[in-house]
Amino acid sequence: MGKKLTNKRAVAGAFADAMNLLYEGENKYHQQVAYLAYRMAEELGFAEHERETVIMAALLHDCGMVILPENKEYPFRELAAAGLNLVGDINILQFVRRIFLAGQTEYKGEPAYESLSMEARYAAVIDLARRVPKMLKSNDAALNQVMDICDNISDLAGEELQVWAVECFLRVAKTDYYWMDILHQPEVVLSFLPAGNNMTDDELIELSFFMSRVIDFRSRYTAAHSVGVAVSAVRLAEILGMSEDECKMMLIAGYLHDVGKLKVPKAILEKGDKLTDAEFNLVKEYAYYTHLLLKEIPGFEQIGRWASLHHEKMNGFGYPFGLKADDIPMGARILAVADIFSAVTEVRAYRPSMEKEGVIRTLKESLDKGALPKGLVELMMQNYDDIFVKRDEEVAKELSRYLASSVENDEEDEAEPEAAAEKTEASFEEEASEMPAYESDDESRGDSEDDVIEEEDVTKAEEAEAAMKNAPPVFDKDNDYAKAFMDEVNN
Repeated sequence: MGKKLTNKRAVAGAFADAMNLLYEGENKYHQQVAYLAYRMAEELGFAEHERETVIMAALLHDCGMVILPENKEYPFRELAAAGLNLVGDINILQFVRRIFLAGQTEYKGEPAYESLSMEARYAAVIDLARRVPKMLKSNDAALNQVMDICDNISDLAGEELQVWAVECFLRVAKTDYYWMDILHQPEVVLSFLPAGNNMTDDELIELSFFMSRVIDFRSRYTAAHSVGVAVSAVRLAEILGMSEDECKMMLIAGYLHDVGKLKVPKAILEKGDKLTDAEFNLVKEYAYYTHLLLKEIPGFEQIGRWASLHHEKMNGFGYPFGLKADDIPMGARILAVADIFSAVTEVRAYRPSMEKEGVIRTLKESLDKGALPKGLVELMMQNYDDIFVKRDEEVAKELSRYLASSVENDEEDEAEPEAAAEKTEASFEEEASEMPAYESDDESRGDSEDDVIEEEDVTKAEEAEAAMKNAPPVFDKDNDYAKAFMDEVNN
């Protein structure tokens, strides 16, 4: 059993706010859906633990939208089917998986309430609850809108919505202050979840891993990025001698370091040309959103700082806060190195992935510019093969899952999902192989790997690689860098 670190209420709120970033102008959409679903579950006589289940499932009900084409409305059964690809192997979210499985069913006629499984009831409640906030306008009193919303929902009874669910909603709709809560303070629904430290670090690792999919599965170019960063950062932390608890926190921080990127439009993430100043400013803000999302979670103080400061630079020219070396915690420095290491080994819309010599050159150039800490860069280069292998193993697993979930299956692919994934991966690699070498810097792209690269003679990289064969021990606890690191850990 892991160490109790924080509480479900705070984590649910942060994750809901992260999901809200996917909806432009909808600040509390997921809390609104959860609030109405909770009130309907209460009206139906659900037990307390069942009402908690409906809250959590409602907050995550549309997580599958990140692998579906944008700018389109989807029925719940399609969102549920897509969501299974994200939650399917997450143990702590198996209750959501079962609800998504039930939510895929398209009921004909009117099934009797008593004949339905609890999961099917949850799904029907959430399917209705998710529609109401999109009908509710923020520029008018909630009570002025109730009649029209009730009429619209009633029109769907027996067609898109189950009759018993509509009848339940109409009963709930008679309570005026529910509408005011939905419009003005839907986050009150979180108060119905348990407070106190009731979530372990192991549970948080699972939830953070799930959230990394929500973050990364939006684009094939980043489909396994957070996993790669997390694994690389943890390996660096292990080499440095960090404790088991600290390594677990590093894993969570790695999974969540890009959570604010949910605010960045997909078109910018996949743009193959130089970013405009306005686009780059949007990119620069995402680390600040990571800070906002994580700072309110009790027990996440260190995790949040590590995650949100990974774009700060030792020379003070990073973002979002422009911190200098003395103010950047060691965990953020580790993530910064792991982020660049992982990113440059991945294919991007504007360049192919880099081989070892390119990665080493990129790290050295960032070091020469004063962006990265010398000791950590040297440590990464000394342990390159070990870290790369561990990262590559986990990235391959995650990329396979992404490819299997994102292909457009024909009948043959449905029978052979592995073949479909291999076919898609092969076409992706073929496309990447045709990309030209890309020259960039941080101002032209806005991604951390682009602290980079004007072409130089690769003999420097070759010399560095040769030197590593006779490198000193991976971690010398007597050198000044190690002493500074241990001082920070101990204090």
